[in-house]
Amino acid sequence: MLEAKNFISLSDAPFSRRGSYLGFFMDPNGVELYGKPKLYISNVRGNGPYRQIQAQIVKDGQALPTVISTTESEVILESMAGSFRFCIGERKFVRIKGTDGLTLRLTPKVGGFGGLVMDMKDGTWQFSFNTTTALLIPFTGKLQSRAAMSGSLAGALSASFEIAPDASGVVDVGIEEYFIPDAIHRPLEEYPSYEECVRSYQEEFDAFCEDVCPSLPEPWEDMRRKALWVIFGLMVEPDGGETIFKHSMIKMLHGTFEHVSGWQQAMHIICLSEHAPKLCWTILRGLFDYQDANGRIADIIMDANWSRNALKPPIQGIALHWLLDNDPQLASVSPEDARHIYKGLVRWSEYFFLCRDLNRDGIMENAGAMETGWEDAPYFNVGFPLASPDMNAYLAIQLEAQARLGRLLGEEESVCADYEAQSKALIERIIKNCWDGEKWSAYNSETGKKSNTQTISLMGALILGKRLPEEIIEKTIKTLMEKDKYLTPYGFATEAVDSPYFNHAFAQGSVIPPAQLIFCLALEACGRFDLAREAGLRYILNLKENGLFHTHNALTGKPERGMVALDEKFLFWSAWSSSIYLFMAQRYGTL
Repeated sequence: MLEAKNFISLSDAPFSRRGSYLGFFMDPNGVELYGKPKLYISNVRGNGPYRQIQAQIVKDGQALPTVISTTESEVILESMAGSFRFCIGERKFVRIKGTDGLTLRLTPKVGGFGGLVMDMKDGTWQFSFNTTTALLIPFTGKLQSRAAMSGSLAGALSASFEIAPDASGVVDVGIEEYFIPDAIHRPLEEYPSYEECVRSYQEEFDAFCEDVCPSLPEPWEDMRRKALWVIFGLMVEPDGGETIFKHSMIKMLHGTFEHVSGWQQAMHIICLSEHAPKLCWTILRGLFDYQDANGRIADIIMDANWSRNALKPPIQGIALHWLLDNDPQLASVSPEDARHIYKGLVRWSEYFFLCRDLNRDGIMENAGAMETGWEDAPYFNVGFPLASPDMNAYLAIQLEAQARLGRLLGEEESVCADYEAQSKALIERIIKNCWDGEKWSAYNSETGKKSNTQTISLMGALILGKRLPEEIIEKTIKTLMEKDKYLTPYGFATEAVDSPYFNHAFAQGSVIPPAQLIFCLALEACGRFDLAREAGLRYILNLKENGLFHTHNALTGKPERGMVALDEKFLFWSAWSSSIYLFMAQRYGTL
């Protein structure tokens, strides 16, 4: 009986390549037993669904039972009679090869209005491929097509292609993704061979690993390349205008969250800036490509659009501090980009004073749950507009950061000093309004009602570190580190496990990436590296043992994968947790 041999299973993380919108997905059920898995070649542009071309091995007219294996650079569809190998050889090109005398069946989903299947009369076929078009190119083997047409308006109801082997038993096929303008697309004069595709993928990935995180302490090294591979496959790049991306950025995770998140970019910058400051400056610069007239930075950025209504907390200033610590002379960023970041950051800070202080008491409020970063947190039960200590603390640090960058760029000292004065004044208001002498709380700025939950984000002002009075630091840390409340064996829970509001949901008690990073950084800012290390090691040990998933159960450490959206059934490994794994393993991992 065949068993899959995986670098990373496609049930955990779909396969892609840096800058590519091509990918390989398993059936949504993610079943890996022999004969159960289905392999799809996918186009992840837009909002899905993300499984468009099913690949099968055929012998004597029958599809064979298979398993799906992976290497760092290939997907392998294996049967008892032989296999086919798949690689994303270029950002818009997949090459497939089999040498065992078997037939490859490719079945694209092209049904519905506007479905396209066209015989190009040169041996190639083109068909609809999500929001773009695919050109099927049989390099070696005999292609037969079956397309059921329903009329000129509705297009093809179904289509399938079978590529039989040549006399040597070889099938060699390419799929090129492209946008159709007004002209018909023809095959290029030359494409990389399958072997060249694999070599190209591997060389690019090896270079990425070396640039971003060349090594980790031994206990954590075996997950290093897996974490990097997840990030590598989720990176978007400028592509000449086919998408809106103008700078390198990192998507959240494949499938359900196939988009760039603004506040996650800031956390990637923190995690990756030590070895890759140039990449991190590029990511930070890219955020200001999506800034509206009021200065708001978008938090949801997809390949074809960005949401002007999506907002997250202003932690870009924290990221800037880390970048400046690792690149104090601005050696990895151009003067023009540094100036652009500075101006954008000033406008981003001004946005909160202009648009998120409805009662003009100097404390900013969130207008809705999606703005907080903790979308389903229990403390929203007091309603909105909601003034919270964490969001205001991030803003205070951001004001400091823009003063720091401003000085490096030669800004007037009076301007920089004013930002610092605003920061100090804001910190005083945070303490006055959100600290009651024993604990932190958020409150509805219209009704004055205070939160009564034990949501971890309420203690987010701890990120201010030594800017807070020592008494507040000590009391907050005591609560944060109390046994059987927040610090579980697997990391920080987002709601205390003994809270009546505890639940197995993102910000109602699960172990999630932002809580781990923010509170480890907060403990470090308070001079408690030992506690940060204790918490960080628990989290990355869980990631190592249970996978680099987006959400983990605070009581068992097991991944909480369930989310039904689009055609997805499970959440996959995320770039967010992968970056944090690399950061914490490097920072805390020497035993």
